[in-house]
Amino acid sequence: MQWTTFWAVAAGAVIGALGTGIADRLRWRRDVSEQERRALQAAYAEFLNAVKRTGSAISQAAHDETSPQEERARLARLAVEQHGLYESQAHVELCAPAPLFPLINEQVLALLSLRDEVVRGGGPGTPRYEGAWMKIHATGVHIREDMRATLGRP
Repeated sequence: MQWTTFWAVAAGAVIGALGTGIADRLRWRRDVSEQERRALQAAYAEFLNAVKRTGSAISQAAHDETSPQEERARLARLAVEQHGLYESQAHVELCAPAPLFPLINEQVLALLSLRDEVVRGGGPGTPRYEGAWMKIHATGVHIREDMRATLGRP
């Protein structure tokens, strides 16, 4: 029996098995990373959607001049609960990197300020109402930029 042939075949088998194992491990790691990125993207989209729907519902309540103030205030309060703002905030905070938390909280607080202004009787054209919308918009621009950066998108 030729030992050199035997050792060459054995070494080739070991190297081939190791190479396959390493390639499988790298492929698995890439797949897990992509799944995490997709989950993060879905959490971001859910949060931004809740922000948009909540803001629209509060705005709709504020613009409804035919309803009494009490009804507009009730609708503004209901908007926050109805569109899952707090739930989507909790979900995104489970997935997002910690540096995004202040912007996420700032966005929610800006929506709550808008809601509170409508509850107090303020509406379109009042300084506090317009200021709240400006804050929502400015924070939204920054949060989307940071979200895109964490997803690796320009």
